[in-house]
Amino acid sequence: MVNIDDFDPMVGPELTLLKSINENGLGLTVEPKTQKIYQVVFESIRDSIINGELKAGQKLPPERDLAKRFQVSRTSIREALMALEISGIIEIRSSEGSFIRQIETKTLINDLSAAIIKAEDNMVYEMLEVRRLIESECAAMAAVRASSYNLARIRQYLDEMTKSEHNEESGLSADLNFHYSIAQAANSRILFDLMKVLVNRMKGTIRATRCYRFSQPNRFEETLNEHKDIYIAISANNPDRARSLMAKHLIDIREEIAIISLGKKNYNP
Repeated sequence: MVNIDDFDPMVGPELTLLKSINENGLGLTVEPKTQKIYQVVFESIRDSIINGELKAGQKLPPERDLAKRFQVSRTSIREALMALEISGIIEIRSSEGSFIRQIETKTLINDLSAAIIKAEDNMVYEMLEVRRLIESECAAMAAVRASSYNLARIRQYLDEMTKSEHNEESGLSADLNFHYSIAQAANSRILFDLMKVLVNRMKGTIRATRCYRFSQPNRFEETLNEHKDIYIAISANNPDRARSLMAKHLIDIREEIAIISLGKKNYNP
């Protein structure tokens, strides 16, 4: 088995913030009663850094361009930039503009990882929800960004899963590496690292869920087909279908964990 820590995500295409803002349409979905406008801008820029669309050292567009894209006032943009600077995410240089900071980008992953690691066992559902959000987006990004190498790696672990019906340890490793490889294919190091933290924390739960699933007739074949469908969607460059299939896969796991907790105590990790 290939050590996932040896994986070296290939550099994906550069995506500009302007494209991200335009596609997300965040300026059109502001809810003034529940969230201040500058917070929407703040979260969009922060999330663009987390998912790899913005890189360390990259310069943000001018205030007037951001205001136009978000369809908000320049005052709201200034407030968002100030919040980003206070948070250590950007550096505002006089007469030069605003730039993504290198060291703080790494801090984002450390802070989020620390929160996950500190989670108690009774937060497994919350962790699974975070995993669903991260992995479904990774699947969608992989459908757009995956290289031939990435697709070959995903297929390799899918083939290993096919041969592992009667070998639980081999099947678990192949299953985990299938998901890791999709995260790698998204070409976002931060998302990849976050997923590793989550999955490592939940490994016992994942093992218990597999035991419960495969104790039922035909469930191995059904689970294998779920993974095959995800792989096909990614290979076909269909991000919406890849996202939907991955989300459903993880929602099903959440339901099965609930069943285990109610009546399958012997599967509890």
